[in-house]
Amino acid sequence: MQDAGHEKRMSDREKAKAERRDLIVNAAIECFIRNGIHQTGIREIAEQAKVSLGNLYNHFSGKGELIAEIAVLDGEGLERFAMALDNSENPAVAVSEFVDEYLDYISQTENAVLTIDIMAEAIRNPTVAKHFEANCRKLTDALSATIKRGISTGDMREQINIDETVKLLLDAVEGLGLRSGLSQVKPSENARKALQEMIFRMLSSSPE
Repeated sequence: MQDAGHEKRMSDREKAKAERRDLIVNAAIECFIRNGIHQTGIREIAEQAKVSLGNLYNHFSGKGELIAEIAVLDGEGLERFAMALDNSENPAVAVSEFVDEYLDYISQTENAVLTIDIMAEAIRNPTVAKHFEANCRKLTDALSATIKRGISTGDMREQINIDETVKLLLDAVEGLGLRSGLSQVKPSENARKALQEMIFRMLSSSPE
């Protein structure tokens, strides 16, 4: 039987390892935001994290694995949006709140830059593509389920093609958000209002 001291030492080592791993990931994010994924070398990430190259390779096999880890973390950040939709009592209000809150998230410059870079990397890297697609499914599944509830309550049109509508909704929010984030200008109130009105007309069972 292992003694408590041994278990504590193991726990301390695991904690230190996790902290070092987080340090490297955060350093990679800073470098990617500043220079872009393809302009950032693995040595630059190690220097940013203030660790040796060998220490970095103890945690990650290379830049590709780091990018995949960041995609996983991005997915965890999207969980709150999916959960809010899933737990909502009023589907129409839930979609409206999602649009505002997701727009705020995606229009932050660091999120916009990383999203663009991860999308580009997903074309070339199957592992990143898998995580990126899983992230997209989190939102599309939650939105689809919310719209179905809205149809069942009579708040949303029965004739909606749910799959295509969800894609267009996300395209609209992400398009405005990414453009705003990359230009470092927050979405205007007029743009927000126009976006909400467009989505309302897409979904609403009411003509006005």
